[in-house]
Amino acid sequence: MNKLLLKKYLNNTCSDQELEQVKQFLQQPESVELFREVLDEAWLEMEETELNLHAMATYRQQLMQKFQSNEQHIPETTRLWPTKLMKYAAILILPLLFGLYQLSKSKGEIPVKIALIESYNPKGQRSTVTLSDGTVIHLGSNSKIRYPKTFSNLREIELIGEAFFNVKRDITRPFIIHTNTVQTKVLGTSFKIEAFKDNPIEVSVATGKVMVDRQTDSNKKHLTSLAVLTPGNLVNWDEKTKKATLAKVSTQELEQWKDGNLTFNNQRLADVVAVLERCYNVTINISSHKLSNYRINTTCSLNESITKIMDIMSKAASFKYKLEGDQIIISN
Repeated sequence: MNKLLLKKYLNNTCSDQELEQVKQFLQQPESVELFREVLDEAWLEMEETELNLHAMATYRQQLMQKFQSNEQHIPETTRLWPTKLMKYAAILILPLLFGLYQLSKSKGEIPVKIALIESYNPKGQRSTVTLSDGTVIHLGSNSKIRYPKTFSNLREIELIGEAFFNVKRDITRPFIIHTNTVQTKVLGTSFKIEAFKDNPIEVSVATGKVMVDRQTDSNKKHLTSLAVLTPGNLVNWDEKTKKATLAKVSTQELEQWKDGNLTFNNQRLADVVAVLERCYNVTINISSHKLSNYRINTTCSLNESITKIMDIMSKAASFKYKLEGDQIIISN
């Protein structure tokens, strides 16, 4: 098997005989290494300015449906994308092909129950966790992650709360974060996830590329693509309304978050207060509904005391505050 034939397969230009050769090759363990080389070449050729996120997400969703409709067979590539998107195919296909190979390899094997480690931060605390593969996680307040001591074929963890990830690059083993019904998959990149209970889930990318999917059944087998994200982009998924929203985000602000710097851009005072309560383990009450909707624009550091931050905000927003026991009361 050679790279040229694999590229023909990805571009859907194989003859019937060549297609059969590729299908047979993809069942072999050595296919992973060669696909990694092909992927790296495609990755290096990509220009960020050429990326069409909607087209990538649409194609990936169509590809996922082909896998899920017939998990026993490697699908043919399809003519679903324009010529300029051909080189994206390798990036989107490889994690699926490798996952399918691992699935077929594990058939007949007895599943092994893996013991998981849980790291939890109560309100007012933050921490940094380094995983066995070298991935570094900056875990926020009132947040927890569950992960294995060592990874095997796949790198999978669970998150409740918020965290910034610096994922160690490994093309043969995608890194997957499970947050309720949303699944975030990367090969090696940095990004932030906010996934608190009963709130929308938000994935924001600082570097690299991130695939965000939603589970559509209780067995967690079928996925719907929400977005393929690149640096400076985010997706917000609201489980209640079943709505996904794409937006821009400052990569600098994302990077600063892990160092304890918070930036609020035109956010409601009520939402800012919720963040401060979590980060400082305090109770803050706002005396009026009108004041709750006041928009805040400021940057602050968690190295500062809560009173220092309240001083800054009260001057900017023209409100008063006072301490009553273990509570902070905000009023006009």
